[in-house]
Amino acid sequence: MSPTSLPRVLILDTGGTISQKPGHEGALEPCSTDYIETVPRLHDAADIRLIRLQRMDSTDMTTSLRGEIARQICDNYDDYDGFVVLHGTDTMPETASALTYMLRGLGKPVVLTGAQLPIFAPGPDGMNNLYYSVIAATLDLGEVVICFGDRILRGSRSTKENVHGFNAFVSTRIPPLGELGVTVRLLDHRLRRTGSRPQLFTSFNPRVCYLPLTSGSELPLLEMLAASGTPDGVVLGGFGTGNIPSLHMKGLKALLARDIPVIVVTTCLRGDTILEQYRLGQIVRQAGAEEGLDLTPGAACQKLMFALGKTDEDCPALTGPERVERIYSLFRTPVAMDMEAPSPVS
Repeated sequence: MSPTSLPRVLILDTGGTISQKPGHEGALEPCSTDYIETVPRLHDAADIRLIRLQRMDSTDMTTSLRGEIARQICDNYDDYDGFVVLHGTDTMPETASALTYMLRGLGKPVVLTGAQLPIFAPGPDGMNNLYYSVIAATLDLGEVVICFGDRILRGSRSTKENVHGFNAFVSTRIPPLGELGVTVRLLDHRLRRTGSRPQLFTSFNPRVCYLPLTSGSELPLLEMLAASGTPDGVVLGGFGTGNIPSLHMKGLKALLARDIPVIVVTTCLRGDTILEQYRLGQIVRQAGAEEGLDLTPGAACQKLMFALGKTDEDCPALTGPERVERIYSLFRTPVAMDMEAPSPVS
């Protein structure tokens, strides 16, 4: 890029609310109308190219489409200074997490954004979100982020917390990476640009389920899950530091006896999974489950899909407890600061 030229940004469009219009029954649904040109001064910020991959409600987002997003980024990596992914808000953190694991070693910004209102509606937030996301894609960032409202967040640390407000996302375990206002302010704990090229890996195993447990329920859900033979991996939402009710211990052990890796995460917004802190957690750890540390449930699911797929690609002959331990080892390994060390037991 010459000193006088604009930075180059590739926008990958997958749809979401930002591009939806009311259908004949009044509900919002994907439409084909172009809207990039409605954003004022967008082309003053960067030399932009748009690739429309889909126009979909992100509730229907798939692992294969996430892989296509990652492949487009890798195929065009040398030609652009940054990337923007237009995406629905409902599963944006999950896609941001998946791209973190699909593009390990990323050295440029990949910025996910969207809107709470369609861009064609009165007072749309999508214009600001898209404009600032293009700006963010030109800055000193080297990771997957969400740019939305007045903040830039680490993608793998983010959660959607609000279906109404324009600040739809938070990262409760770490502060924002950047603040958006009259100026854009990046903070020092961000990952910076590097000259590295990402390692593309898209062979995730999508046969993973997340099951947050219900206090007081007497349904033997884990026994039913184990008997079904359906999942290849399970993420459990435990109480507090990851405690699992005694009712579910039989089902948990049945899953682990089938060499199905089980990750336990806390459903709390802050703090870590610390299975050694309470006796019920100790039993879970002794049975062979792995703790999810401070990963969000969404990030834990995507990372388990990655660890399952990577293990089977790299070590196809590995079986039994050795295969499970390899999956756990990959899961425990930090990627782009997606997790921190667990807190000490008091």
